[in-house]
Parts: sequence; C-alpha cells; structure tokens
Amino acid sequence: MNRAWPATLKVLTGALLTAVSAMPQAYTVSAKPGVVNYIEGDVSINGKALSSAMPKATFLNREDTLSTGRGKAEVLLAPGIFLRVGNDSQVRMISPSLTDTQLEVKSGEAMVEADNIVKDSQLTVKVGSGSALIDRNGLYRFTAGDSPVAAVLEGKATVFDGERKLEIGKGKEVLLAQAKTEKFDAKKQDELYAWSNVRAQYDAASSYQAARDVNASSYGGVWGGYGYSGFANPGWMWNSAFGSWAWVPGDAYFYSPFGFGFYSPGLVGYAPVIYAPVYGGGYYTGNGTASGGGGGTTVTKPVPVNPVRPPVVGGVVAASPAMHEAARTAAVRSYASAGGFRTATGATVPAGHAAVSSGGSSGGHSSGYYSGGSSSVSGISSVSSVSAPSHGGGGGSAGGGHH
Repeated sequence: MNRAWPATLKVLTGALLTAVSAMPQAYTVSAKPGVVNYIEGDVSINGKALSSAMPKATFLNREDTLSTGRGKAEVLLAPGIFLRVGNDSQVRMISPSLTDTQLEVKSGEAMVEADNIVKDSQLTVKVGSGSALIDRNGLYRFTAGDSPVAAVLEGKATVFDGERKLEIGKGKEVLLAQAKTEKFDAKKQDELYAWSNVRAQYDAASSYQAARDVNASSYGGVWGGYGYSGFANPGWMWNSAFGSWAWVPGDAYFYSPFGFGFYSPGLVGYAPVIYAPVYGGGYYTGNGTASGGGGGTTVTKPVPVNPVRPPVVGGVVAASPAMHEAARTAAVRSYASAGGFRTATGATVPAGHAAVSSGGSSGGHSSGYYSGGSSSVSGISSVSSVSAPSHGGGGGSAGGGHH
C-alpha cells in the first residue's frame, strides 16, 4: 500500500492534530484509541450503561469491557480503523496503544473495518484460544463462543492458535477450535454487516464535512495553511453536527471496503460524491433497507465514494458480501450510464476511473479497494443514492474546497 507520510511519525502523532487555533469552533481535535463513537440500544462499559447523549470523551481504557444487549456500538481504534460490536456481545480492550492495539471479543460478534493500517503498527484481535493479526486494510469478522471464528471478508490476516499459524485471505475463515481454514458463506445475510455498511456511510459523510471545513478555514482558503508544517497529520476531529468523531486523513485519500471515501482537506475538493441520507441515526431494519430512526430528521448530504468500486445506494443496504458485490456492480453500470460522478466543485469523474488531485498525493489508496492507474479528474455527473442517478449541482453544505 502506498502512503504519503512517514508511517512511524504519523501513527505517533495521528491522534493529536495540529493547527487547532485556525480550525472552526465546531471541530475540536484529539481522540485517543478506544473512544466510543456511536451507540444504539443497550450498551455499557464495565456494567455502567451508556446513553446515546453521552459526552464525546467516553473511552475504552485498558482492561475495560464494552457490553451490548439489544444494541450495537462503534469504537474508534487507530486513525482509520473502526471496531463495530453486534448485539449481545462483549469486547475487552487489552491495549489501546496507537502502535500496538489489542482487544478481545469475549462473546458475541464484532467487525473491524481497517482503512489505514500503518506500517510498523499492529492490530491484534483475540477470540477464543487464538488471535488474529490484521495485516492489510480490509474488513474482518470475529465470532466468540463454543466455536470461535476469525473471518476475512476483505484483506489478509495471520491467525495464531497455540503453536499453529495460519494465513487467511479474502473469503476465508478459521475455525479456531479445530485450527481449520475454510471458505465462508458469502451469501449468508448478516445484520452486523449491514449495520457496519450504514455506519461506514455516516463516517465518510462526517469526514467529508470536517475536511471541507478545515480546507475552507485554512489560510486564504487554500491547502497551504495546513501543509506539512501544519495539518498534514491524520487523526480524529470532533464533528458536532454529526455528534461523532470524524477521521480526517493527512495528505492522502482512502476507501473503505464498502466503497466510501475519506479525503484529506487538501484533496477533498477532488472527491467524487453521492447524496445520501446521513442524519437521523440510520440503522438496518432487517428487511434490506436502511431506516432513519434515532429521533432526528434524515436529510441528504454529500458522501465521498470510490469511483472504481462505489458503494451500494438507493436506500437498500446489502446484508452479505455477495449481495454487496452484486449491488455495487449494478451501481457502477448505473453511474456510468449517467455520466459518472461529480465533485463538490463541479468537476466530473467517470465511473470506473480513479479520482486524484492534479497537484496532491494519490497515496493512500489500498490494494483491493482501488484499481487502475492515476488519472486526472475529468467527466462525471452528480448522483443521488435516494433516487435514480441524476445530473446537476454538486455543492455540499460544508465549506469550500479548491480545484
């Protein structure tokens, strides 16, 4: 994977961004690993119930255990790495270190979305008698219980179980009690997968707004005010509009396994966007659709996407990897027939082509989520995930970007 910053330095500084005084008041900086970013339903830490109106400084510290009943939780690990915990589950934080994150799935299920695995850092998930070292960006699922399982939906992991060492890639899982590797059923519907898909959309929308606002508030409205001497470090920013932390990359862009994009303030003006419902606490209803819920009003906002492998849109939330791949293939065809995607500044990017800055770095795209060579931004139309792809205006509500 290509990177646009020295890995060790950035991972040590990533959780505490610079240039705080120049940033909008709505955005305060700093979130250490283990922050609880979002909850639904019954969630507690060490037996103490959490509220959806909890403060932004709720963390899983060393040896803390997060438990869910009929509820789910999203926890932020290192910048660009999301832990999502399913119903009736327990996760113990062993080490919240930026360079050596370790956690245990004690019961139930959890997923890890890794969009930015940094060289010289480690992310280890213990489940049952074994543990999995996540080696690449991707999507991983862990199930505890009598028959613990570590599965790779995207990416690559090294699984250790006693003296045994197994390497598994996309579409494979390890039955830890048997030290056996096999394919998993990619067609099986999964509520946690669908919920993670929705959360990935919200996280990308929040990041986009934060990056746009940082860009607009930099010196003269240009990237130079937040360059290598300032806002080049990746990390988390509190986005009060979303009531959650936003991952803002440094001088690079990344894509999630679900097809959503994360762009630095210097590159956010080149991000292809769709318009999707992002307010109201969206969640998976179990019947293949996303619901607003959450007591708020759902509105559409710009969400950055991977133009090569875009997300599933149209209000349907895929509940399995196979459903997701089929839906995103259809989405590529739909976007291509509509002319592609439009950036917030009005530039166009064809579906199936990479979006890059003509003057910035295109580092940060990850193997498996990105294909094709770098290309200049050229030709696309705006698309709506609420209705059929449509042409016209691409402006977002948050700040200016440059092009």
